Amino acid sequence: MSLFARLQALLSAHPAAPEARAGQAPATAASPSAPTAATEPEAANPAPPVCTRYLQAGQVVVREGDPGHSMFVVLEGRVAVLRGNDGAANTEVGRLGAGEFFGELALLTGTKRTATVVTVEDVVLLELTQAGVRELGKDYGVKGDEMQLAAKERLLADTLRSNPLIAALPQEVQHELGDAFVPCTVPAGTTLLTRGQPGDALYVLLRGKCEVFHTHGDGRQSPYPLLEEGALFGEISLLRSRLATATVRTVTPCTLLKLEREVFRKAFLGQPDLRGALVRLGLERLKNTIEVMGDAK
Repeated sequence: MSLFARLQALLSAHPAAPEARAGQAPATAASPSAPTAATEPEAANPAPPVCTRYLQAGQVVVREGDPGHSMFVVLEGRVAVLRGNDGAANTEVGRLGAGEFFGELALLTGTKRTATVVTVEDVVLLELTQAGVRELGKDYGVKGDEMQLAAKERLLADTLRSNPLIAALPQEVQHELGDAFVPCTVPAGTTLLTRGQPGDALYVLLRGKCEVFHTHGDGRQSPYPLLEEGALFGEISLLRSRLATATVRTVTPCTLLKLEREVFRKAFLGQPDLRGALVRLGLERLKNTIEVMGDAK
C-alpha cells in the first residue's frame, strides 16, 4: 500500500485529533486568485501535535514563502495549489483531494512554503506538527523516511516541471537525482558561487531569482540574464574542476535543490546521459562568458 493510501486509511479515523481552537481558526475567506490569509500557527501559541480543521471554500491554508511549521492531510473536500511569480496573480497548478497531503516539504526540510494552498470547497483537514508526525510513527508505523521520500518525490516533480534538461534524462537517473538533491532556502543577498573560486555543488533554482555577473580585473561588472525558476547552475566547476566563471547571488529569498560535489562525483560522474547534458550546458555557458568578456572591452 502506498504512503498516500496508508495516510488516508490511518488519518481519516484518527481518534486523537482535537478540533482547532478558536484562536487558531483561519482568517476570512479569500478568492483563490488573490488569497489574503494563512493559518500558520503562531510561535507564541503553538498548535497541538494533531488538529482537525474545518474550513469553508475560499480560505487560505498556507501561503507561498511563509515558514512551514506543519503539514496537512485532506480528509474531505478539495484544495487548489497555487503558485505566483514576480507579484503576478497566482496560477493554479493542481488540486488535491481526500487522502492526499501537502506541506510536508517545508515541515521536514526547514524550507519555506513553495506554494499557496486554498480551499475550493468546504474541507476537513488534519494538521500535523513535527510532534504529530512522530506520533504517527509511534502509533501507526508511518516512517519518517517514507515522509522524507514523499517530500523528495514532490520536489523531483517540481524540478522536472521547471527544468527541461533534467526532464529529458532517463527515469532511473531522475529518481537517483531526486534522492541525492538536498533542498535548502537562502535569503536574498546570499552568494552561491563566486567567480575565481571553486564551486561546491550543482544547484537547481525552484523558487526565486538570482543575479549572475562577471567581475573584470578592474572591478567592472558585466551582468548576465537573471536566473529564474528551473535554472540549473554550478555545472562548469563541478564537471571540469575549474574555478567558477561567474558570481551567482540571490536577488530574492530562494528555494533551491543542492547536489554536493562529492555526492555528484561518487554517484553521477559516470552517468553518460547526465554528464553529457551538463557538458553541453557548460559549453554554452562558457561561450556566453567569452561573449560577455569580449563585449566589455
